[in-house]
Amino acid sequence: MDKRGSYMATDTRTESGNFVVDMVCDVCRVEGFEVEKNAQTGDSPSHFVDILASRKKGKKIQKVAFECWEGSTQVEGGEVEKFAARLKSLGIQSGIYVSPKGFGGNAEFMARKLGVELWDLAKLKERVENIKAPERHRVPGTLPVARAAASRLLAHGLANGTFLKLSSMPRLEFRPYFFSNFQIDNQQKKLAVGVLVFDGVDGRVCDAGLFEGHMADLPSTGFFVDCLEIEPSTGSMPKLPPELEMKNTVTVAPAAVTEDMVRSKTKDAVSGHGNATVTGVQLLHVPIVTVEMLAMGKSYRKILQAATGKMIWDDTQMCSFCDQKSRAICEVCGGTVCTEHERTCSSCRKHLCTDCVVTKGIVNKIPLCPTCKNA
Repeated sequence: MDKRGSYMATDTRTESGNFVVDMVCDVCRVEGFEVEKNAQTGDSPSHFVDILASRKKGKKIQKVAFECWEGSTQVEGGEVEKFAARLKSLGIQSGIYVSPKGFGGNAEFMARKLGVELWDLAKLKERVENIKAPERHRVPGTLPVARAAASRLLAHGLANGTFLKLSSMPRLEFRPYFFSNFQIDNQQKKLAVGVLVFDGVDGRVCDAGLFEGHMADLPSTGFFVDCLEIEPSTGSMPKLPPELEMKNTVTVAPAAVTEDMVRSKTKDAVSGHGNATVTGVQLLHVPIVTVEMLAMGKSYRKILQAATGKMIWDDTQMCSFCDQKSRAICEVCGGTVCTEHERTCSSCRKHLCTDCVVTKGIVNKIPLCPTCKNA
């Protein structure tokens, strides 16, 4: 190693706390590597690399060595050749030379010849931007999407729910909700302890629950209080079930309500029961999934609180003929039917409504669908 090559290696090693090394380490960690700075790979003081990144790939360990140069000049082909020779002597297969100032002379030719990858400033920025992309989706207090969300949405509560087909991609919104814990006292006696849940976008009360005591008119819906039992994430948005792949339809609703507003609203909501104290306010982003579905041209909407799988809204749950709970979809007209208004084709076993069923025979009147009657 000549004087210049020795200086470059020593300079890089001494400055291993610099921003280039740290940026490269961040990239490696996000890509699943364990990193070691100034890794000693042999007995000689010269047997080191600025960064040694390792990760398990199947039964093998993949290792990548990095040389990080922050000098004021470009890296020439000679330095790339020496780096490649050092990798070979250390038994490391992959090497990346990082130089924000770029590469001059025949550096690119030598890199291609010797199998060394080169990262200039543009390449380094590209890699850093790639790891920053998920950070834009970070939302504090994010609840995960439950594994059962897909089955709850796509075939919930109907004998032939799979007859419904998605008319568009499901929409996932991480919506802010404030969970306001309160305590009601009357002089020295504690009367009640509970929580009010406020929609962080419009400020309305959307659920409530009591932990102690009794309050007759608490505005409880049962849709959100159970979210408190789920451990929130402070990282990137949770991985979605494959049946609900919504990469391009995920949004985060901005909160238009502040914690101070929530505290005031909480006192107003429960003040009639005694002296109200707000003991804490927690903001959680709850996944809300909305789907539009079709059955023979008829459209249905479903809205799911996807953290616990609670159905907030479901157009398919009421019979098209009455106010009873529906049991199936008519596979001729697409309407919803309850037990009273449901019929089954005796031939193909399709679910039918009383309007679409046809009969065959004068005495027995066998129920059939129009297709089977004409067959």
